[in-house]
Amino acid sequence: MKGYCTELLRSIADINANNSAEKMRIAGFLAMLFCCANSTVSPVNDGNRSDGHRQDLRIKYRRRPTEDDVDSDDNCEINRIPAWEEWTIPALGFKKTSWFVSDDEIRKYCSEASQFRSVGGDTPQIMQDHYISFLEAANVLMSAINRDLVTQAAPKFGVNVTTGSSTGKVININRDGDKMILDNGIIEMMRDLQENEFCGTPCIVGGGLYSAWRMAIEAACCNSAGINLQQLGVPEFFFDKATQSIWGENTVGVFSPGSVKFLGFNKFVGNFRGQRGTSFFSTVPMPVNAFGCNADACLRDLVFDFQMKFIDCPTTIAVGPDDTPTLVNRGWQFILSKEYALWTQPDDEYPEGDELEGTNGMLKYFLSNVSGDPSAYAYPI
Repeated sequence: MKGYCTELLRSIADINANNSAEKMRIAGFLAMLFCCANSTVSPVNDGNRSDGHRQDLRIKYRRRPTEDDVDSDDNCEINRIPAWEEWTIPALGFKKTSWFVSDDEIRKYCSEASQFRSVGGDTPQIMQDHYISFLEAANVLMSAINRDLVTQAAPKFGVNVTTGSSTGKVININRDGDKMILDNGIIEMMRDLQENEFCGTPCIVGGGLYSAWRMAIEAACCNSAGINLQQLGVPEFFFDKATQSIWGENTVGVFSPGSVKFLGFNKFVGNFRGQRGTSFFSTVPMPVNAFGCNADACLRDLVFDFQMKFIDCPTTIAVGPDDTPTLVNRGWQFILSKEYALWTQPDDEYPEGDELEGTNGMLKYFLSNVSGDPSAYAYPI
């Protein structure tokens, strides 16, 4: 090389201020399930015990009486016999991702690649290059789980008593800025929460025009009608791009406390954790702090099962969706996985004739942003 200095090698993350493939993916619905729906302390998870054992869990509920069960006559007739209904926790779904890194591959890198570091939880330390692969896997697995949960929620929205339908309600969020509009827009959404008898503070998940509206009110004060939009007391919002392709363009979901919960189970805990043969089994939380962009503290409550398996002789393994036979040398296989499901409040909790019949604390809205009569605008619902 005639005495020339050899080339330098730096990570792209050192150059573009976290705007690389290492940024954390957005999972707003999953974040809402932890931070707003408070899933980690809900008894709905009691059947999936923290020691790795499973028990069946049923939820009992009783339909409240209607006014048809009330007499205006002084008599001794029995109006109703209360009875409990039961709802069984669904079977859990499963997602996993696995990757392999050979020792020979790491030997080709600079010595920093083989330095040991903690992966989190009570898992043994792994090499730096392994850790980078772990972050990539945790990121995409979290995203896949979030998308699946958004999909599970899509057919579960309950009836909105103001429309008598569960397919979604169209509202116009900016019909006329110089008038006090009380029958449409965000004020209409807030009124719907009253009509549907939401208790506590709900949360909103979605994107599109509603996300833009939330940005706009950050700079808003009083419009020509004298309304300060920042004082509406709108529920907390969780941005999620997946909702727009699954629930519909410019949609949001509004969720009352307790209407949705994340069900999660970890296999590799208690006496099912530790070294077994050539594998070590443990759990690791979503490494939120490792990401410099889009880091969402709510997602720390997502805990994965983690298996580390050492392949100690050259062997042929199946790789990819087509199970391509691939010869690999000595090295580590890692498996990151999660068993989970979405719990939603039963939509038959209120009997026929009840003003809340068909409701379950989950409402869907399609957002419009036009002048004129919003009824002239149709959305696919």
